[in-house]
Amino acid sequence: MERKDIITAPQLFSLLFLVNIIIGITYNLPMAQSSSMWDHVISAAIALLINVVYLLPMYKLYKINPTMSIADNCAVNFKKLGTVFLIIYGVYYLFAYCYTLSLFNIFVRDVVNPDISLFMLTLCVILAASYATCKGIEGIARACTIILFIICASIAFIVFTLIPQIDVMNFPPLLFEGLMDTVNGTVYLASLSFYIPLAAIIMPFAKGNIKKTLIASTVSIYALFVLVIAVVTGALGDYLKTQNFPIYTATSVAGIGVFKRMDAIYLGIFTSGLFITVSLFLFAFFSVMKRLFGEGKSKIIIFLSDVLVLILSLILPMFKEVSYFFYDIKFIFMFTMATAFVIPLVILIKHKMQIK
Repeated sequence: MERKDIITAPQLFSLLFLVNIIIGITYNLPMAQSSSMWDHVISAAIALLINVVYLLPMYKLYKINPTMSIADNCAVNFKKLGTVFLIIYGVYYLFAYCYTLSLFNIFVRDVVNPDISLFMLTLCVILAASYATCKGIEGIARACTIILFIICASIAFIVFTLIPQIDVMNFPPLLFEGLMDTVNGTVYLASLSFYIPLAAIIMPFAKGNIKKTLIASTVSIYALFVLVIAVVTGALGDYLKTQNFPIYTATSVAGIGVFKRMDAIYLGIFTSGLFITVSLFLFAFFSVMKRLFGEGKSKIIIFLSDVLVLILSLILPMFKEVSYFFYDIKFIFMFTMATAFVIPLVILIKHKMQIK
């Protein structure tokens, strides 16, 4: 296959880092089945190690043939089983797309409550993501650089605003309430490693030092997460236990002076980052569908998938019985582990056996 180097390693870093930030913004203590945010400092360190292990077989596959994505490897190394793997990846990217949008809808409906219709807001994000997918990864990467800069500046503002409010009495002893908060936090954080299966699709489009890029994006996001946890816990203390979205709560507390509506700015920034994130999931899904059905039929599938995601992302938050499984961290953890680690490892073993 002809390799197309159309984005740089720094742009790849920006894409992966932004995806992690947007997923991290919806960090949710009830979904993590935890009451202690501070114990998740330990969870973050363990999840970091898990992600490094996840990256190993995927990167080994990339080194064998840098022009091949995970979709190409599934199709080339297997026949019928390869088709099954492609279907699994397709469902996973579509799931991540729907998960991110539906959680965004829960956040907007329950916390922000903006004047704009939730349906119109979701529709605009989906239409923009579909357009970006048609334009390709290069356009998404260029937009990502600008949006990431704005998001990082906003995070820096929030952190520096909250630092003077830190009280050491707000930090409980680690593992004070036992191990379960840490264990659940680890499963929760590791389950949201959507960027690893995503990287398996977009790495062949990048040029530069991919190994350093993957390591840097993984270490950076967990370092940022630990910093935010420390600052938010120190500033807000036990008040966090009553909040579903503690990171958003921090923006409200940080909204002082000329930035009294920091929460409104936060929504605008979040929506911009969400657009990039769902564009990448849709691009990955489109790449898998092209491998299965060809480009012509894939465009029709993308349209139908957009309609499905629009409906599900609006309906799922309304029905707890149905959405329980959809947001179950153990299910997401297993699904992510299968696509990030197990399938790449199976393909790598098959490739090694063929060489022998």
